[in-house]
Amino acid sequence: MPAPSSTQACGYCARPFDAGPVTYRLAPAGPGAYRWTVDGEELVTAAWRDGTWDLYDLEGARPAATLVPVDVDGATRVAVVDHRARLVATFSPAPQDGSPGLGVVRDGYDRILLLVRADGPTGVHMIDAGGNVVALAGRVGGEDRVGLDVLVLGRAAERATVSVVLGVSLLLELARMGELGRVA
Repeated sequence: MPAPSSTQACGYCARPFDAGPVTYRLAPAGPGAYRWTVDGEELVTAAWRDGTWDLYDLEGARPAATLVPVDVDGATRVAVVDHRARLVATFSPAPQDGSPGLGVVRDGYDRILLLVRADGPTGVHMIDAGGNVVALAGRVGGEDRVGLDVLVLGRAAERATVSVVLGVSLLLELARMGELGRVA
């Protein structure tokens, strides 16, 4: 999927992360592609390329973020690279022990950025290290690939960026659909 034109406004700037709650709809946009919309307007796209998932906002041809799935001791961890904030985080899945934990996102210093927890069969909470709910997500539809609504709650996250939050929402949906991609 081609990146949006660089003459368009920044997708994150159009809906500032720190301005308050914003609801993104994540949905498939064709083979190897996803998109996030707000009120029907496409703001972010994701495309599978060379073993990674690149996230593009409306700012230009270079990815705003990249997801890199890697096999570590039989579990798929995902590096989430926010190119603009120069932040590298790692999503590690939680053990499959029946607990509501889905995974942990840590920064390069091994500090917790987000705890990702299930809320019933279709909901997800992303919670920062201070216990603040950063984002809520809920499935739209069922197994029919309709999508995921992600409510980003604004200033609750000090270190997690919108790219990390949207990247985590994508990797959760990709994992659910078995499309996370091959691992290095």
